[in-house]
Amino acid sequence: MIKNERFEEILGNFSKTKVAVLGDFFLDLYIQLDRSLSEFSLETHKEAFQAIGLRGQPGAAGVVTNNLSALGAQTAAISFIGQDGNGFTLKKALEARGVNTEYLIETDERVTPTYTKPMMLELDEQNIELNRIDIINRSVGPYEIQQELADKVRQALTIYEGILVVEQVSNDGFGTMSPLLRSLLNELGKQNPEKIIMVDSRHFASEYQNISVKMNLSEAVNAAFYLDSQLDDIDESDYMPASALCSNAFWEANQKPAFITLGEKGISGNYEDRFFLYPAYKIDGPIDIVGAGDSVLAGIGLAMCAGATPAEAAFIGNLVGSITVQQIGTTGIATQDALRGRYHDYIKQQKEQKLT
Repeated sequence: MIKNERFEEILGNFSKTKVAVLGDFFLDLYIQLDRSLSEFSLETHKEAFQAIGLRGQPGAAGVVTNNLSALGAQTAAISFIGQDGNGFTLKKALEARGVNTEYLIETDERVTPTYTKPMMLELDEQNIELNRIDIINRSVGPYEIQQELADKVRQALTIYEGILVVEQVSNDGFGTMSPLLRSLLNELGKQNPEKIIMVDSRHFASEYQNISVKMNLSEAVNAAFYLDSQLDDIDESDYMPASALCSNAFWEANQKPAFITLGEKGISGNYEDRFFLYPAYKIDGPIDIVGAGDSVLAGIGLAMCAGATPAEAAFIGNLVGSITVQQIGTTGIATQDALRGRYHDYIKQQKEQKLT
């Protein structure tokens, strides 16, 4: 736990902290439909859905910048967007949240990754999410764009206290990240030990060196095998020893903090060969976990850049995630005021649980 005075000290540093975000920025495009307005198409003889609202917001890596901005930090986006309408919408949405877009590459050789999310307001007034429509790049990006991104990363690291990396695309090089950028980050991590470089990679976590990693337990179990072949039979259902084995493997490999999110169980990690675990805040009612991991990454990364120890940062990231999952139908954000309120609720909740 963090004492209240120390918690406030860390939060007080947020507004003075600069954190850049490198990775896969998606546009989350929500289209609100209304069944009562549906028309019959004479051309297709099918129901023609009628939109009554359109909302575009930054997703994937954009969830990280959303939360960094909401928590008071200065932040920047390092990525590419297409020279298309979705790219225009995404850039404007980032700038509306105070994100520096000078490191954002606009190119006609890539499309802007977009998750189109139709929501249907049914006749019984239920709002149902329909099939998502994904617009993504389906080929390896040009080498020139990768080189330009590498230059942007070097420039940003001279200005920002840290870089948080969101690698979401599974096909190597199809998204923002590539072997070239991973190699660069490994080199920069070694050359700049005072900087906070932290990666959340769904598929390539084991390929990073000299930098911190954050992932969920399933991703950690898969990645740990590549670091130590003896870790091939980890029982994921026994979450405490499983997360301890995985976080220790990453600490041994990188000598940098490792963080593993455990869903409703909380968050764990390893720093200086010391394992830590914070239980989750217990939530009653519905939750929406979309973007939860990205918001946790923002909380951990910002806290570390603001002077928190890895264990303190994990505690704060845990609280941030508990706030965002309660925001239904959107990729949520946490503010400092919300974080303060959740801190006191969490301390009270943990005390009550110890008494029972």
